[in-house]
Amino acid sequence: MNAKKARMKNPLGNSITKNVLLMIAAGIVFLLAILVLLHIYTRQNKSVDVPHVKGLQLKEATVLLKSKGLKFVVVDSLYERDAIPGAIIEQVPVAESRTKSGREVFLTIYAVNPPQLAVPGLVDYSYRQAEALLISMGFEQLTIQEVPSEYKGLVKAIEYRGRKLQPEEKIPAGSPLTMIVGSGLQPDSLDIERDYIVSPSEVNIQESGQKSVPSKQKSPIVDESFF
Repeated sequence: MNAKKARMKNPLGNSITKNVLLMIAAGIVFLLAILVLLHIYTRQNKSVDVPHVKGLQLKEATVLLKSKGLKFVVVDSLYERDAIPGAIIEQVPVAESRTKSGREVFLTIYAVNPPQLAVPGLVDYSYRQAEALLISMGFEQLTIQEVPSEYKGLVKAIEYRGRKLQPEEKIPAGSPLTMIVGSGLQPDSLDIERDYIVSPSEVNIQESGQKSVPSKQKSPIVDESFF
């Protein structure tokens, strides 16, 4: 009875109670340790301002970002004919926002070289249809060259640097192209031989063996049946 009363007066002497209290204490210590580690890992006391790098060249931006303890990743590149290759178009996070030291800044830049695009086979397409398709693909520098053909307005070939392209052949985007288009005129219809009308006097001179010197103007036809 005395031992039982002593345990009731001193609950810490109970082994179950001790175990429960130890588990609670261990849990508190573990939670505090996690909070301290997270605080160190996220470097809450070392946030920095993101510098403005939009419009700069990649080499310039690299120096500026490293001075702030930041890294960078080029996530995309776009090609524009009139743009400065290597210039930064966009940045995430934006300039003057705060982030943790050691974080990455994601950049989009202008590509140095144009992408390669496959030109579809356009032979026997109408000139207007082929032109619209090429312009929609970014080929805006188009030259039209007409050649004799049976049908007018049909594409005979697409040339790049004087060479005929094969269907789905890849060339740099925005390259100048020449469209060979039919004129609708047959080759023999371009050089029609004109008949030369010879006067009777010229016939007599030629029969007598003398040379005739045709004048620059055509002589009228004379009908001698009236004489």
